[in-house]
Amino acid sequence: MPEPGYIEIRFGPRWKYIAPARVFIQNFVAVALADQAKADVIAMATSELLENAVKYGASEDTRCIVQAFAETGVIQASVTNLATPQDSRDLRVFFDKILAGNPLDAYIAQMRLAATRADGKSQLGLARIRYETGADVELEITPANLVTVKITVK
Repeated sequence: MPEPGYIEIRFGPRWKYIAPARVFIQNFVAVALADQAKADVIAMATSELLENAVKYGASEDTRCIVQAFAETGVIQASVTNLATPQDSRDLRVFFDKILAGNPLDAYIAQMRLAATRADGKSQLGLARIRYETGADVELEITPANLVTVKITVK
């Protein structure tokens, strides 16, 4: 099986880097798969994950890897960053809640909750990704609190 098209983007967690990264990822996927719809979906999902990494990250290193498998049309994207121990625990609980049940129900429940929050945090990203992309979503947290969220779109 041929190797996938592959990119890796690393940067310090700066909000201003997210929009250019999104455009780069979108263009990469569009060229690698000749599928603009998938390019749009992956660009949205990775930018959501990058936003979370910038908001909640505990280090100066955010890494995004995107792989495009042209033969199958599968795309995998992951975002990795360091979190605090408390943020890692909170993310695990939140992630398990979002992945429980139907994607639409989880997204609607999270939108309702976001509408009532007073802290300005919507926490819609993961629910949106799961619902809008139909992706398989995985979370890995190492003992050192290195957090990786990986999505696979078929």
